[in-house]
Amino acid sequence: MNTANKPISLERRGAQRVAVDFFVEERDGDRLFVHPASNLSASGIFIESHAYSLRNAVERRYIDLEFLLPESDRAICVRGEVIGARAVRGFSHGLAVRFLDLSAEDGERLSVFVEQRLAAGASEGPLHEAAPTC
Repeated sequence: MNTANKPISLERRGAQRVAVDFFVEERDGDRLFVHPASNLSASGIFIESHAYSLRNAVERRYIDLEFLLPESDRAICVRGEVIGARAVRGFSHGLAVRFLDLSAEDGERLSVFVEQRLAAGASEGPLHEAAPTC
């Protein structure tokens, strides 16, 4: 069974997530896609894709991402697994991506970022656009 169409179970959530508003670059060979991110956890990210049909988004099981956290000058580069995909707005599709090879240092940077944003009053973002947190 293809798990990419399954919603993320709240019972499995371990890490906190926070709403974000920045862009993520995806490299696919010599092609570059830029996606808006809507929320982030230390273990994953939820991005929108205008470049794919839902079928193509689900077929993209592994993707290479790069992004900067706000107020940071060092990029986070990570390979991710698409674990959920759903229509978001109009022709846009959202991808829940679980990080696979995140360095311990970048994992700590993400945890601190999420904790600081939540402590400052940021929201977790809409549940239907949820970054993986397990």
